[in-house]
Amino acid sequence: MKIASRGSTMAVDWEQRIDFPQLRRQRLEKAQASLRDSPLGAVLLFDQNNIRYVTSTHIGEWARDKNARFALLPRG
Repeated sequence: MKIASRGSTMAVDWEQRIDFPQLRRQRLEKAQASLRDSPLGAVLLFDQNNIRYVTSTHIGEWARDKNARFALLPRG
């Protein structure tokens, strides 16, 4: 079985697979909607998985044990 090269999207012209820009936008919109529905004014994220979900950033496995990274999601 031949595997596509690292970094390829494996896109095809006959169907839409994953729309990554839409996925990123929807994740942020869901987090913002949850924040609007809560009494909180902001959320401070420390967990790498939560930061990645909301900001669509990833710094690699080597840094997953570092607690010096955070993201602030304000209500407005």
